[in-house]
Order: sequence, then structure tokens, then C-alpha cells
Amino acid sequence: MAAVLCNGIGKLCSGTCEILGSVVTLPCKACGVVCEGVSKALRSPFCLYLTVTLGLNIPPVIFAVEAFTINDDGCSIALNWLIVNAVLCVVNIAAAVYISGKIAYVPANETNNDAPPPTTTSDIEVATVDGNKIKTAPKQTINKNTMWPTLFESNNRAKSFSRVHDVLCHDPIVAIYIVIGIGYIVWQTMGIGRMNQAEDCGGGRLEELISEAIMFGFLFISLGAISFSCSVCCLR
Repeated sequence: MAAVLCNGIGKLCSGTCEILGSVVTLPCKACGVVCEGVSKALRSPFCLYLTVTLGLNIPPVIFAVEAFTINDDGCSIALNWLIVNAVLCVVNIAAAVYISGKIAYVPANETNNDAPPPTTTSDIEVATVDGNKIKTAPKQTINKNTMWPTLFESNNRAKSFSRVHDVLCHDPIVAIYIVIGIGYIVWQTMGIGRMNQAEDCGGGRLEELISEAIMFGFLFISLGAISFSCSVCCLR
């Protein structure tokens, strides 16, 4: 009876310690995942595109949060525009991460196809000694990747551009984002009119927030397209 009781208490203590250990180490594991993701993003050809996207879409989100703290004097039009614009900016960030990850990801079958072929018997010198054939050291061959780097880089680049085509033209999530992106451009244009309507709202601060948000929006539309094109050109 005492042994059964001791075993039960021991299992209870062991389970409790495992649960506490998992909870205590959870922040460290989460930090490790974040650091690994940031490291991969920095090494990715789409680092420039992601940097531009984050740098130009985070400020409008902050502007929307600031607008909540301002007494708008009944000018809800300006506040609503900033809120919708912030949501669209979050969608831009999420789409940039998704598109970059889909294009930069190399399927396992492509990686295996680039591996060198296995050594065959034809690659081994055969010498004849007293009428008997014996195998000697392998022949000295020239590395194809060194001899024709342009050929193999072009092959890899072709596969990369094929992934770009598949993601941009055949991915349903990207198709939805393209529609949202068109709406984002229209929303920035509508913001010019909302800015004029918010001229006297919140002591003029709401007008300034909309003006700054529009500036970041049009900068993202232009610089985002340029940085994405540069990132695609950096693919190997």
C-alpha cells in the first residue's frame, strides 16, 4: 500500500515538474523560433522587400492607434479611414511574408535534382596486369559547376522564376491579395478627400495623420514594387 502511494506521489511530482519545465522554457523556445525566422529573413533575397514593407506599413498602423486618443469632435470619417487603412497595411505585411516565403522556399525535389550523379563504373580506371583487370583510383574529372557555372546558375534561376510565376499567377491567396491591393490603391486616393474633410478635426492633428498615412501609402506602392523586382532579380 505504501509503495503504491509513493509511486503515485512520485508520478504526480514528475508530471508537475515536466509541465512547469515546459511552461518555463516556452518563452525561450518562442524566442528561438522568432530569432530563427528573423535570421532566415535576413539571409533571404527578399530581405529588401520585407524591410520596405515593414518600414512603410507599420507607421500607418501607429497613426490609427494615435487617432483613437484624439478627440475627433464628431469627425468619424477621418478616424474610420485611418482604421481601414491600418487593416490594409497589416494585410500588406502578411502578404509580403507569405509571398516571400512561398517563392524563397525550394522544394525537396528541386534540391535533389541539383545533386551530383553517383559514381559509376565508367568513372573508374581499369588497368590490366598480367592479363587480369584491376580497379585503380577514380579518374580526375572536372567539376561541372566550376567548368560551366553559367549553365547551372541559369538552370537554378529558371526554377526560381518558375516559382515566381506559379505564386503570382496560380496561388489563390495571392489572387485575393491582388484584388485587395487594387482596393488599397483606391483607398489611398480616397484618403486625399478625407484629409480635406478632416481639416479642423482634432485640432488639425487628424488631418496630419491622414496626410502622413497617404504619404507612406504611396511610397509603399512605388518602392514596394521596385524592391520586389530587385528581390526577384537576386534569386539564384
